[in-house]
Amino acid sequence: MEEKYIIAHDLGTSGTKAALTDLTGRVIASAESRYVVHYSSDGGAEQDTEDWWQALVKTTREMLANANIDAKQVVGMSMDAQMVGTIPVDKHGNALRRALIWLDSRAEKEAEILRERTGLPFITGKAPSSKIYWVKNNEPEIFAKTFKMLDCKDYIQARMTGEFGTDYSCAVALTYFNPFTMAWWPEVLEAMEINEDLLPTAMPSTQVVGKLTPQAAQEMGLIAGIPIVSGGGDVPCAVIGSGAISPGRTHLYLGTSAWIITIAKEFIMDAEGIFSGLGCNPDTFGLGGEMDNAGGCIKWFQTNLINKEDEEAAQKAGMTILKYMDTKAAEINPGADGLIYLPWIWGERAPVDDDNVRGGFVMLGLNHGKWHMMRAILEGVGHHLRWIFDAIEKTGIPQTEANVIGGGAVSSIWLQILADTTGRKLYQVEGPLDACARGAAMTAAVGLGHYKDFNEVEKVIRLTGKEYTPNGDLKSLYDQAYANFRSLYQPISDIGNRRIPLLK
Repeated sequence: MEEKYIIAHDLGTSGTKAALTDLTGRVIASAESRYVVHYSSDGGAEQDTEDWWQALVKTTREMLANANIDAKQVVGMSMDAQMVGTIPVDKHGNALRRALIWLDSRAEKEAEILRERTGLPFITGKAPSSKIYWVKNNEPEIFAKTFKMLDCKDYIQARMTGEFGTDYSCAVALTYFNPFTMAWWPEVLEAMEINEDLLPTAMPSTQVVGKLTPQAAQEMGLIAGIPIVSGGGDVPCAVIGSGAISPGRTHLYLGTSAWIITIAKEFIMDAEGIFSGLGCNPDTFGLGGEMDNAGGCIKWFQTNLINKEDEEAAQKAGMTILKYMDTKAAEINPGADGLIYLPWIWGERAPVDDDNVRGGFVMLGLNHGKWHMMRAILEGVGHHLRWIFDAIEKTGIPQTEANVIGGGAVSSIWLQILADTTGRKLYQVEGPLDACARGAAMTAAVGLGHYKDFNEVEKVIRLTGKEYTPNGDLKSLYDQAYANFRSLYQPISDIGNRRIPLLK
């Protein structure tokens, strides 16, 4: 019998991946392409939607060439994507401006107005409800031409199918979709001064949005008519791809950002400092928190502090530069000899929502070198993740262990540091970089009838067998370091909210 395959696209912040999977979620071939974020001093963070599309076309073609299969063997497509973006499009699906991505924090003024009008405390300056209102107030000429406001995944799938839709997991995160009625939220839309016609059709993650158009198929090297299953946001799809799908189970994602998601049976509206969201599995909810920069902090270090000598030393040792950075950090004493790193380099999301706070090194001394800084970064991310673990635990769901996925999950050094700093046991998932795409593919597999439900999917997701247990000898050291870390948030936040205005 001819093998059947599913294509999953993973539209991230740093780049996109096309993955060809079999019906068990095993990645057969993949390809990646990167693009940039355009930042501005007022808190703006935008991406060019054409960059997304060209990356998707390029990676699809490269992946198919690597796999050497007949395109007729592809029985379905789906995708996951970065969430809570805002893209105004015309009636043909053409973007009218760059996408305001999840990191964009310019709409705090609009968020304050919407919180006052709705009484909903979770509407932030990064929420799409605020971003849409910001476009309405600040770019009226674009708003006047807008036919639909789309999230990132929705834009790409509209370009694939010609249909405007979103899935429930992405819709709930927008803050203008009511998770109790599973419909657009009239009171919030009224506060935003928009009507429902501006929004796409919401549907389950397992529903077919439409079929691949001849034009999109020609560009991607595929056959027209392939069913496109809605899929979900990167976070909900990661839940599926991590294998931590049933209630009470937890996964940790380590990428540019990081998040912790625990599966709950109910939607919890008033959990302090964390969010509830709907997953691709319609029977459960995700309860968790996201930190805006984790791997992003390591990228900052690499960009600004790694020099040619380091690159040559890594090459001589037969290591990638990231592996070399890990190894040098491991040579530094636990606790980084008192150096503390605050990972809030572009604001923070959970368990505190603070667009203006910024990161830094504290207690920097003449005894510290750059590898102390690298060690402190790895530990500082761990301290913040412990803060999120603790916040989730306050809801009554124990946080003792987690499956780990994402690019950071390939680093055994960092995983041990995170186990030590968070006090939680960590399990490495097989193919940790493929988890989001795997989750989208398995969501499509359920939607197309290859699995009865997500309970069956959970049984086929594999772990590597590598486990990272907290070192009890380091508990008192990291407990004190964590207390110091937590004590620094408020004074740094206060400074962030009275920053000296930028000179023009």
